[in-house]
Amino acid sequence: MRHLLIIALTLATIWPCEARTIRDFFASEPDDILLLVPQTARLDLLDYYDSGQKVEMNNRLGSGTQLVSVDSTYLKIRTSKSKTVEMLMLQFSKRDTIIAVIETVLTPVPDSRLRFFNSNWVELSSIKPLKKMPTLDDFFLTTASKEKRKELTQRLPFTLLEMSFTGDRHDTLTVKHGLKEFLTKEEYALFQPYMRPVITYSIQGAKFKRQ
Repeated sequence: MRHLLIIALTLATIWPCEARTIRDFFASEPDDILLLVPQTARLDLLDYYDSGQKVEMNNRLGSGTQLVSVDSTYLKIRTSKSKTVEMLMLQFSKRDTIIAVIETVLTPVPDSRLRFFNSNWVELSSIKPLKKMPTLDDFFLTTASKEKRKELTQRLPFTLLEMSFTGDRHDTLTVKHGLKEFLTKEEYALFQPYMRPVITYSIQGAKFKRQ
C-alpha cells in the first residue's frame, strides 16, 4: 500500500514538471524500457540500494533483476540476465531535461542502442544530442582507404556495438565494436590493422562531441 501511494504521488508530481533526479525518472518510466520491472519493484530496489544492499529480485519473467549503480543523474540496472539499461540525465536547458537511455542486450557479443527522451518520457525525434549514431565506419583509421573499408564491411552480415556511459561523472559515451569476439581469429586479423577498438564522445550539457 505504501508503494502504491508513493507511485501515485510520484506520477502526479513528476510528469507535469521536470524531475529532479534520475530516481524520479526511474520510478515514472511508463513500462516501455522497464517493462520487466514493475514500479513497486523499482522502489524496492532503490530502498535496498540505499541501505547498502544490491539484491537480486524477480521480474515479470521470473529471472533476476539488480540495481547496479545510482547517483543523482545516472542509473544502471540489470533488468534480466540478458539485458542492462543505463539512464543519464542531460541538461538541455534551464527548464528541461533530456534522458539518454542505453539498452544493451547481453548476447555472447553485447549490442546496444541509444535513445533520447524528454522529461515526460516522449522519445525525441527532432532534438538529437548525438546527431549521428556511431557505426562501424567510425572505427576505421585514416589509413584505411575507401576500397579497403568497403571490402572489409562486406564481410560482415551485421555489426554489434556496445555502448556505455563512463567516467567518474558519466560524462563520456564509450562505444566498442565486438569484432574480436564475433569473428574468427583469422577473420579479425584482416580488420585489426585498420581499426581502433574504441571510440568516445564527451558529453557537454546535452551535446555529444566525438573525441
